[in-house]
Amino acid sequence: MTVLVVRPAPECDALVKQLIEAGVKALPAPLLSFQPGDDLPALNQALQSLKKNSIVIAVSPRAVSYSCQYLDTNGETWPNTLTYLAVGQKTADSWMAHCGIKAVKPDKEDSEGLLSLNLLKKPAGKEVIILRGDNGRELLSQTLIQRGANVCYLSAYRRNWSDEQLLASVEHWRRESVDTLVVSSGEQLELLFQGVSDKHRHWLMLCHILVPSQRICNLAIEIGFSKVSCADGASNTHFFNALVNTNNPGKSDDRQ
Repeated sequence: MTVLVVRPAPECDALVKQLIEAGVKALPAPLLSFQPGDDLPALNQALQSLKKNSIVIAVSPRAVSYSCQYLDTNGETWPNTLTYLAVGQKTADSWMAHCGIKAVKPDKEDSEGLLSLNLLKKPAGKEVIILRGDNGRELLSQTLIQRGANVCYLSAYRRNWSDEQLLASVEHWRRESVDTLVVSSGEQLELLFQGVSDKHRHWLMLCHILVPSQRICNLAIEIGFSKVSCADGASNTHFFNALVNTNNPGKSDDRQ
């Protein structure tokens, strides 16, 4: 088994190092990078306009870190009259580390988990800000709107995908006999599929794909991948355990 880790730095390099130390051949593919989001200048005004007990949801640690850094740089603070939510433990840890905020998090670390929280089951009339990248989490927004919430997205960071690096590296990956891909988001999975040329498409579709959630697992199957597994979480620990504890993941056809 040779694993290609498709996730942003620094988590990408950390997982590759962990796998190599465990005796698993692994290569990094940090094709996605980040910059501050276009909506950050409007963040403080948006926060100050919220009513007491309104909700701020961060969907990634990166959304928290970019938002906190911007507010700190401009001498602005997070109102203590609001309720703060995190999509998972790492995002909750980021709230505490960067902002000193104890955020509420779901047990199931995804949009569905957030929507199962009591705070979001009946949000009619509530104002909700979702801190995210430049897109994503449409299910979260659409469901909250259907439940009667007033939802506003704020782009805390922008994603930059490198097709150039992808095209320059794919021959190398094939020479290294890559047969297993860790892909940490649905967006990266779609961009990877779209960016690979027809010459290499057959190789890609034969690879075993390991993704973090059932939703992305379903997306991979819809795209046409036949060897798909779910790590049940997006952390390096989830991916590492799924790879190391599977007898032969390169030949798995686990669609659970």
